[in-house]
Amino acid sequence: MTVTDFINFFMTLLIIANPMAALPAFLNVTASDGYEQRKKTALTTSIAVLVILVMMTFIGRAFLKILGIQVYAFQITGGLILVLLAFSMLNASPSRIQETQEEQKEAKKKDSVAIVPLAIPLIAGPGAISTIILEVSLRPSFHNQMLVCLACFLVALFMGTLLYFASGLEKKMGQTGLNIFSRIGGLILAAISIQTVANGLIGLFPILGHVIN
Repeated sequence: MTVTDFINFFMTLLIIANPMAALPAFLNVTASDGYEQRKKTALTTSIAVLVILVMMTFIGRAFLKILGIQVYAFQITGGLILVLLAFSMLNASPSRIQETQEEQKEAKKKDSVAIVPLAIPLIAGPGAISTIILEVSLRPSFHNQMLVCLACFLVALFMGTLLYFASGLEKKMGQTGLNIFSRIGGLILAAISIQTVANGLIGLFPILGHVIN
């Protein structure tokens, strides 16, 4: 993985984590918590996100092998998931792929929401997990796995910091500001997801590569 590849992977993973969607969701499920409890929840969430993503970095490829799934088939599936996430971001609406209304209602009844639903499936959801599995499957070297772990750490750090200062950011940006950033991220993610699907199709059907070129 080159420096450019790392930056692209990190930015893709960060966009998929969808900070602008996670922020209002965090404020919603912690609405009855005090300031200190919110900070504690933000810290716990970031640690949980890191653990989940790093774990998938090392077991994701083996998971595909056990199930007998080709990496290109998974690439197409992951790309389609990202397409759905991208369109929900473009509409500035929560995606049911990440979290259903039933899960939101259940979360409000729990004492701690840091792991479920904030860490998973909201931040470290199917999109992020499939992106990581795809990356380590295409480039399975130990060096690449370490770079993926570094990207996971940076994403978890960014998300943790964002949630830590969630209350202040909400007041400054407002819902309109959050929606604008969400739509911009959705546009970028849509382009990335379409390219991911195209690469998967070319991998499964090499003749398509000659047709496109």
